[in-house]
Amino acid sequence: MDFKTKEEAHDFLVRAGIIRPNERTLGGQEKADMWLILKFLEVQYSTNNQRFWTDYYKYGDAEYSVTFFDENDYEIVEICR
Repeated sequence: MDFKTKEEAHDFLVRAGIIRPNERTLGGQEKADMWLILKFLEVQYSTNNQRFWTDYYKYGDAEYSVTFFDENDYEIVEICR
């Protein structure tokens, strides 16, 4: 595929579901700080596929999904609506 502009390429990736403009994966100190806050909140709901599980939280205007791959390995995704 040939894209004439960066915007065309970005729009294609959004339509394909590869990029989600409302989501942002947290990292570093921001991830650690947000996990500290989320631990005090009630889990909205959880999913589990036997390899990893995901807990969903609501904090302020954003929702957060925390996916646990094992005890010390997790990913936090901020979902802005």
